[in-house]
Amino acid sequence: MLVFCSLTYSQSKDVVVITLIVDLSQLGDDPNDPKGLSFFELEPGSSTVISNMEAKDYTVTVNNGTKIIWQGITTTGENVRILKIQYLSGVNAFESEKIRRGLFGKRVRKTTKNRTGEGYYVYEIKFRPKKMQRYYLDPKIKVN
Repeated sequence: MLVFCSLTYSQSKDVVVITLIVDLSQLGDDPNDPKGLSFFELEPGSSTVISNMEAKDYTVTVNNGTKIIWQGITTTGENVRILKIQYLSGVNAFESEKIRRGLFGKRVRKTTKNRTGEGYYVYEIKFRPKKMQRYYLDPKIKVN
C-alpha cells in the first residue's frame, strides 16, 4: 500500500509536507509500477487534494511561494529515502529540472517559484525503502 499524507503548517510562509507511506508487503518488484492500494489522507485545514485514486494520480494544490517537503515512511515506521524529484512535464513550478535531497538527508524540499495556471507540474518521485531497490511515482502539483 502506498499512502500520501499532506499537512500544511501556518507560518510566515506556507509549508506543505507530503509524506509517502509505503506498505513493504504489497510494494511489488516493478520499480515503475509499485503495487498495493493507495490512500491519501489530509489533516483538517491542509492543502487540497484534487485526485485521490492511485498513488501515481496524486495531485496536491498549493499557493505560489509554498515550501514543499517530500518525506517517506513505511507502515512499520522505518524511513523511506526520497532520493530525487524530477520534472517530467507541464509548467516547471520550481525552475529546476532535478531537486535532490541533502547528502545524508531522507527528505527533499523546495519552494515553488511559478504558478501553473490551468496546468500542472508533473514530476517523478524517486524513492528507496531500506535495503530495497529504487521505485518511481509520477504525481502532480497545481500551483495557484
